[in-house]
Amino acid sequence: MREEHVLPETPFASLRRHPPGTPLLFCLPYAGGDVSAFWAWRQAFDGVFDVRVVMLPGREGRVAEPGALSPELIARSIAAHHRTPYSIYGHSMGGRVAFEVVRELRRLGVRAPECLYVGAAHPPERRETLGRWTGLGDEDLIEELIHRLGAPAELRTQPEVKALLIPALRTDMEWLRRYRFARQEPLDVPIVAFAGAHDREVAHPVMLGWARHTSSTFRLHTLDAAHLFLATHGDQVARTIAAGPQQRPAPDEVHVWLADLEELPELCAAVEELSPGEAARAARLGQEDRRRWFVGKSVLRRRLLREYGVEHGAGEPRTRPGGGEPGTRPGGTRPGTGTELTCSLGQSGGLVLVALTAGREVGAGLAHLRPPAGEQAPFEEALDERERDELAALPEELRLHSALRMWTAKQAVLKAAGDGMRANPALFGFAGQRPGTTWTPEVAPEATPGMARLAEWRVTHLPLGRAVAAIAVRAPRFLLRFETVRQGRLVRQGVEAAG
Repeated sequence: MREEHVLPETPFASLRRHPPGTPLLFCLPYAGGDVSAFWAWRQAFDGVFDVRVVMLPGREGRVAEPGALSPELIARSIAAHHRTPYSIYGHSMGGRVAFEVVRELRRLGVRAPECLYVGAAHPPERRETLGRWTGLGDEDLIEELIHRLGAPAELRTQPEVKALLIPALRTDMEWLRRYRFARQEPLDVPIVAFAGAHDREVAHPVMLGWARHTSSTFRLHTLDAAHLFLATHGDQVARTIAAGPQQRPAPDEVHVWLADLEELPELCAAVEELSPGEAARAARLGQEDRRRWFVGKSVLRRRLLREYGVEHGAGEPRTRPGGGEPGTRPGGTRPGTGTELTCSLGQSGGLVLVALTAGREVGAGLAHLRPPAGEQAPFEEALDERERDELAALPEELRLHSALRMWTAKQAVLKAAGDGMRANPALFGFAGQRPGTTWTPEVAPEATPGMARLAEWRVTHLPLGRAVAAIAVRAPRFLLRFETVRQGRLVRQGVEAAG
C-alpha cells in the first residue's frame, strides 16, 4: 500500500449546518488558534458559505495527537472532501499555511479554490516574527502576544487557557521557524488580503507583497483594527468576502489601482474612447510606446471612474478648483473628477497608479526601480542638499531605491497640493526620515510663504516590488484598499460600454 493512503486525515469543524451545495470556505487559524478564532462567522456567512475550520494538531479534539503542522496533509484532506466552488481563508500564520496548501493542491492536480483569502499575514518570502520567539519562556511569550499581536491581557491570569494555548503555539512556532519559501510559478488564483491599520506585526503596505504570488487579481482591504481583527471586525471581513468590494471610498479610505499597460493591450488600443483633446495629444506623441501608454492611461482612468459612477461627456475629464480651500493657492487646480471624488495618477513607463478618495485630496507618485529607456527621474534637480548628502553616505546599492522614495514622495505631495510640477521640489524634502514610517515634508526657509502648506501632507510608501509608489493625504494614516487591474472585468466593461 502506498504511504500516502495511510497518512492520517486532517479533520474539519463546521460552524453550523448549511443547505447542500453551499460553497465551502476552509479556514486556517493563527498560531495557537483553534475553531474559536472564527466564532464571529457562525452567523455572518449564513447561507453564503459553509465554513469549515481546519483542526490543527495539539488543540481541541486533537490535544493528545502528536505531530507537526503539515500543509500537505491539510491539502490532501481538502482534496478528499471539497466540493466546488470552494475558497480558503488563513489568518496570520494560517495565511502562510493556506498559501502552501493551495500550492500542494496544484501539485496534486486538484481544481484550485475560487479565491485565497489571507488576513494579517506576512508574504511567504518574509520571515515571521513568531518563528524567532521559539526560545522565549512561557511568560515572556505571553507578554509578546499581548504587546505585539494584541492578544487579550486576561491571558496573564488564565492558567487553564495558557495550558492549552502554549503547547499548540509552540508547535506552530516551530513550523514557522523551519519554514523556507521556495520560488515557484505564481498561483493562478485571485488573492484577497486583509490588514489591520494598527497591526504592530504586519503593516498594511507589507501585505502588498502578496500581489507577487498570483497571476490573477489581487486586492487588499485595510481595517481600522489590530492584528487579531477576526475577534473585533469579523463581521466586516465576512461582509467584504460575501459581497465583494464597495465602489465608494469611505471618508478615511484611499482606493489605489495598479495597472501594467503592457499586460492590457485592449486598453492601449481603445483610441475610440479618447476625448478629442486626448486624441490630438496622442497623435503628437512620436514614440509608439509612449503613444500606446498615453492611450492606455487615459482609457484606464475613464473606465475606473465609470466603475465609481462618474461619467464624463465628450469633453476632457474635469478637475476640481483648488482656490478657496484650506492650504491652496488661489486659482490652482487639484486632480479631480468634477465630483467630490478626487483622482490622482502616477505613471512610470507602462506602469500606472491611480488613487481615488471621496471628499478629500490625494496625490500619487510612482517610479520604476529600473526606469524604461530614456526615462530618468530628475533626481539632481529635485533633491535638496540634505537629501543629496544622505544619499551620498549610503552604500551604492541602496542609493537608487532611497532616491526613488524621496522623488515619489515629492511627486505625491505636489499633486495632492494641486501644484503639479510647478513648485520647485528642491525647496522641500524628506532627509532623515526612515523607510516604513509616515513621512512629513520639511520646507526650506527660503521657500515662498505659500509653500509652507506642503508640511500639512503625510506620505505613505507602497512597496510594489518592481516600483516605488507614494500616496499623500492630509492625515497621519488612512485605510488602504489596493487592487491590481488584470485583463478581465475592467477591460470587458469598456468593450461592452462601447458596443
